[in-house]
Amino acid sequence: MTAWFDLTKKEFCLGLPAFIFSLIALIGIFTISIMFGLSTNLMWEMLTIGAFAAVALHVFYLAYYLLYSLSVERKRMHLWLHNPLPIGSILLAKLISGIAYMLITLITAVTVLWQAYKNSALSINLNEWLTTAISSVIALLLTALLLGCAYVFFWTIFMALSRTYNDFLSFLLTFFFFLVAASLLNMINSLSFLTDWGVINSGSVLSGFELNTSNEYQHYEIENLSPIFYIGHFVRDLVLAALLFAGSSWILDRKVEV
Repeated sequence: MTAWFDLTKKEFCLGLPAFIFSLIALIGIFTISIMFGLSTNLMWEMLTIGAFAAVALHVFYLAYYLLYSLSVERKRMHLWLHNPLPIGSILLAKLISGIAYMLITLITAVTVLWQAYKNSALSINLNEWLTTAISSVIALLLTALLLGCAYVFFWTIFMALSRTYNDFLSFLLTFFFFLVAASLLNMINSLSFLTDWGVINSGSVLSGFELNTSNEYQHYEIENLSPIFYIGHFVRDLVLAALLFAGSSWILDRKVEV
């Protein structure tokens, strides 16, 4: 266990540049939102929109982090794969460090979003907001995990192929496998009875919003939005992520030579 903790600490150091870049990008989104808001006298409103976009973009965070981490690792593959720990433990260390960094930036973005909304002139009509917020965060985290594991899986396929073919042909074959996998997943999703169970229905969540500026008061009514979450979808994403992670570990262990 001590060896795995040491490896995880090494992964945190390895991924630090990716984390710093994500913080810079986050600050950049906030800065642009504030500057645009100041020019329109709607600073808090624009910051609310920018922070919401920053939160939503976290669905790609883990894939981005692993893209950086694995691209660095490829330069010293012989050292990485000769680690005495099981391949699954080595990949898990990367996932843990990526998730930890993602949670830091996500909490930062959510905090800015909440503070900006409280100080803005926006008033959104929400019912059962806590249920929707929790379900949305779970969906975001699971989707981020699924995309991250999917990237690792196809990266390992690319690495296995690159031992026989050049990088360009390996990329084309990997992309072909990706299209086949996407088609199979789409076929599974069409069988809705497999995943559309355990409904979490928060009712009419968003019915409109109000904007009260110094010059005028505006109220916007929109069609009631009733987002429906399924526990089955959460289970599906978690199972797929676990299968992709297991497949990645097997390919690295059996098919990627150093």
